Amino acid sequence: MVRIGSGIGDEVESQAAAWAIICAERTLTTQEQQQFDRWIGASSRHLGAWVRAQAIWADVDRVVAIDQPSRAEAVEPRRTLHWRRYAMAASFVVAMISGVTAYDRLEGRVSTARGEVREIALEDGSRLMLNSDSVVQIRFDGDQRRVILRRGEASFDVAHDSARPFLVTADDVTVRAVGTRFAVDMADDDVEVTVEEGVVAVTEPGSSAPARLLRRNQQFVAAPTGVRRAALDDGEIGRQFAWRRRQLVFNGESLGRAVEQVNRYSDVRVTIDDPTLARAEFIGVFRMGDGRAFAHAAAQAFNGQVIARDDGLHLQRRPNSPSH
Repeated sequence: MVRIGSGIGDEVESQAAAWAIICAERTLTTQEQQQFDRWIGASSRHLGAWVRAQAIWADVDRVVAIDQPSRAEAVEPRRTLHWRRYAMAASFVVAMISGVTAYDRLEGRVSTARGEVREIALEDGSRLMLNSDSVVQIRFDGDQRRVILRRGEASFDVAHDSARPFLVTADDVTVRAVGTRFAVDMADDDVEVTVEEGVVAVTEPGSSAPARLLRRNQQFVAAPTGVRRAALDDGEIGRQFAWRRRQLVFNGESLGRAVEQVNRYSDVRVTIDDPTLARAEFIGVFRMGDGRAFAHAAAQAFNGQVIARDDGLHLQRRPNSPSH
């Protein structure tokens, strides 16, 4: 177990350094993950220290990788690498406690595993929810608040501060907000921006046109084939944001599209073996990560069957079952 207290100041920085080292070296146990979640959610000061710690540790990894001897030169490369990592880790902890950090030049990385949804309190009072298998980098300074979405989806509840714009970048799309609630999703090759409340300004990729304003229940999509915007009703907004409640809601989507969403969160992969079954419209509400319940519900709805194989669950029509 990692021993973490609840102090402030230098103690918080040392706690963040300890967490950054252990998270970089191995997967946390269930007990450690619960302990870390409690610590990170206890104070915005803890999050700021954690972001700085990750940034510095990432730089340590980069330096070690650059300076690591080649296989031909190294007599004991594995032992040498681990010795160097822990020697640099000691310097890293000292730097954190003394306040010498690389936060001004590096961006802190926060990520989620498959099936994990994490809520993060940012230092300005804003809140960020990170969807499954997603990565963001956070950097706040005196002039602006910036988040870079590297993968997946994030939802933002932005604290109002007209002097410090809140900027979210995903690929070439930049979203500017002051005080609002919205989500950005990197879905396949698309970037989707959906506004739940307030107004955001979206800069289109490769365009010199003024930023487009998106208001409540509006969505902007930048795709390889072009850009489009749409007006959504409250039901569609609720469905799109259901992941924040750890739910998946389907209301007439194709079963193939529903399977894509289920597989985003479940360790048990669902595959549709019949193309006609993939086109069927599907309705249902499921707990995130429960691929088995989804597969059996879909089979029941379309007179199908579930076949368990080594690579997951396969949805098939029953023999002599009519296709739709």
